[in-house]
Amino acid sequence: MAEARTLWTYRDKSPITAMAVGSEGEFCAIGSRQGGITFLGPDGRQLWRMQDIPDIRDISLAGNARAVLVASGDNSIHYLDRRGREIWHRSTNHAATSVGVSNRADLVVVGTRRGNLFAYDRTGKLLWEHQPGGTDFRINDIAISANGHYVVVGTDYMHIYLYDAKGNVLWGTETTGKVLEACVSNNGDYIGYMTDDSRIYFAVKNSRVIWEYHFNRQPLWIDMASTADFLVVGETPRKVSVFTKSGRRAWSFELPDGSPVGRMARSGGHVLVGSRKGSATMLGIEAFLGKLLRQSQRQVERARGEGLDTNEADQLLYAAKRALDDGSHQEFLETIGKANAAAQEAPLARKQEKSVTGVGGDSNACGSCGTGNPSGFQFCGGCGQKLSFSCAGCGTPAQPGFKFCGNCGHTL
Repeated sequence: MAEARTLWTYRDKSPITAMAVGSEGEFCAIGSRQGGITFLGPDGRQLWRMQDIPDIRDISLAGNARAVLVASGDNSIHYLDRRGREIWHRSTNHAATSVGVSNRADLVVVGTRRGNLFAYDRTGKLLWEHQPGGTDFRINDIAISANGHYVVVGTDYMHIYLYDAKGNVLWGTETTGKVLEACVSNNGDYIGYMTDDSRIYFAVKNSRVIWEYHFNRQPLWIDMASTADFLVVGETPRKVSVFTKSGRRAWSFELPDGSPVGRMARSGGHVLVGSRKGSATMLGIEAFLGKLLRQSQRQVERARGEGLDTNEADQLLYAAKRALDDGSHQEFLETIGKANAAAQEAPLARKQEKSVTGVGGDSNACGSCGTGNPSGFQFCGGCGQKLSFSCAGCGTPAQPGFKFCGNCGHTL
């Protein structure tokens, strides 16, 4: 099985405790308890570093890093722009443990060690606050759908919650253990989460669990592609696995260094892992995306073998391959989904009218004697029988002289 491709490695001295990746994998940020926050650009180049924020607990990037949100153990949250300039910061009364942000940065939600949620807009204005379950159990993770419509919250209270953008609790459901990490698809239709009893869950927006997976040991982190086609799980510090939407472990790869922290770009093509030694490594998982492409190609081939018209699916597969070759991973996943749907819904292929080519060029065979007759003949030149023709679109018999099929309107 092909391994993940190492794109770059950034080395520092402080153990990495938090990290985030932009939606396209181009930008990322890493943080530590002692070393502040470092912002990296393409090829792992350091663009800036800020050491004024201590005790980094969590980082979240808006879209492709238009804004950087930092949760700090010094009871504060910080909103930075892509250049590292602080736009605003707010006190959270207790240590901030997790932060999430929408793609447009118009919704920022932070959770604290004492179970408080605070939601802000991009200017730092407080929109709402809440205490999930009315308890003071620690907020472990917050995930916000890219469109900003849904907020997923995991807590030590052994519950996971779904909020809307206005702070209304849509549901809260009990889990088998403390919810350590959570993730959500771009539109909020699918939710993934990890509990401290070595389980991961894949659920839909109404809280129904589609599948769960129980590991032999506690996994370390979990993340989801924007389309929810797959989940990526840090099983151990040296092993990362990919689970499909159906719950099947479809691919795994080994890490050379122990990396207990990890995140995936929403576009699904890049995975960032961080080690206790301070190094951050960006990995490309195009090998797995190529596997998805081959699976779709086989699905389309089966549909074609069943006599279905796969023209639309073939065109979408071509577009998907080009997107993958260009590194447009989000476009690739979206197009592959459309190709699979087109293959499943493909209509029956049209039956082609059989013809015989004779002296006069393209012709139709006589139904009585089989002689080929040039188009336009009304009687067979071999036996004198009156000729009848069939519509190439639906097969309905049509008399000579007709320009259109009376059954389906197809040009004769």
